[in-house]
Amino acid sequence: MAVMPTSPISSSTPLGPGSLRAVLALTAGSVLIGLTGAGAALADGAPGARTRTQPEYAFGKVVSKAELTVRSRPGTRGYALGTFAPGQKVEILCKKHAEQIDGNDLWYRLYNERDAWVSARYVKDLSPVKWCG
Repeated sequence: MAVMPTSPISSSTPLGPGSLRAVLALTAGSVLIGLTGAGAALADGAPGARTRTQPEYAFGKVVSKAELTVRSRPGTRGYALGTFAPGQKVEILCKKHAEQIDGNDLWYRLYNERDAWVSARYVKDLSPVKWCG
């Protein structure tokens, strides 16, 4: 069965099944290129474009020489809930001032844990950490 396109090929040129696949592939490619361009416009912050939301948490890396204790509240008086190994990455929800550890009074609340805290003295933040509200 021959398919007769209207343009840009002349209407007297029949297309076979192989040609039809080529036309469909070219059409699909054009649509994808158009969608990619639209995605770039959205990412560029064009007026009316959707913007990416900030992640709910920041990343940190444990820099202590020994295991880092996770506490039930910010400070050494909180119950020990567990530990992180040196070099382990952690997800940080927010930070707040509390008990000072080796000159650093910041404590990080861990993401996705109800009440789990680590001393910022032993965690290097790999992305900006917001303040707890």
